[in-house]
Amino acid sequence: MNLKQLINKSVCGIIGYISSLKDILTLEQYIIYNLSVLKECKLILVATNYKDTNLIPDNTNIWKKYFPDCILLDSKINRGHNFGTADLDNMIFDWCKKNNEEWLFKTATDFIFNSSIFDIEIEEADFYYINGIGYGGMVKYNFNFNKIINEDFFPQTNFYFINVSKTDYINDKQYIDKTHEYIQSIPNYNGKIWEYIQGWECEGFLKQCIERNNLSKYHLIPQDKYSILLQVIKEYNIHDCSHKNIMIEGICHLQYPQQQIIEI
Repeated sequence: MNLKQLINKSVCGIIGYISSLKDILTLEQYIIYNLSVLKECKLILVATNYKDTNLIPDNTNIWKKYFPDCILLDSKINRGHNFGTADLDNMIFDWCKKNNEEWLFKTATDFIFNSSIFDIEIEEADFYYINGIGYGGMVKYNFNFNKIINEDFFPQTNFYFINVSKTDYINDKQYIDKTHEYIQSIPNYNGKIWEYIQGWECEGFLKQCIERNNLSKYHLIPQDKYSILLQVIKEYNIHDCSHKNIMIEGICHLQYPQQQIIEI
């Protein structure tokens, strides 16, 4: 089976944040780049939060321009970095659950991918993902690449396929609410929740979901290319586990569109 077959039966759930009209213009460029893949999805589902909710009509117009039948979920509240992401992830997942959609292809507005991903050969699984790892994560394995490949599991939250029908939930809403209430009491909170509560990370919540539901998993990056990625992370001392501006297997978290892309 190849990835195109999975894409064809998946709802593509895309999350994003809009702060200005400039973001709308940038968003359109990402949509255009990704059109060849997005048009192959069963349905486009978009969850967005905003700096100013007056931007909702502009966001609606740009998505409807390319996907008239898309479903738009607008969050009138943005609880900030990490919390806002967790909220949008839940909106996407809950919609699929409520509407009995089997497969969710989850991504974000700052990802690009091209039609070469159609040819990625995959095995039968419940969860397809790209592992996230940075320099710090490699240290605990003493840079043993084989051990990392065989043992490390820290799935990125912005590009994966999950069988919703076999899954209960993504993020624990009560825990998210409780910890959000807690940070309100922290003087000069720096926005990095993981520095105050160990283990608070969206990747960790996704990992818990996969393990809690005993889902079978399949890494979308072949071992040879993953080894090259690990070498790049080590050589360039990259601590961010989300592989920003690194294109691998036709997939790239392009958070910095004005900067150079490393292609593997």
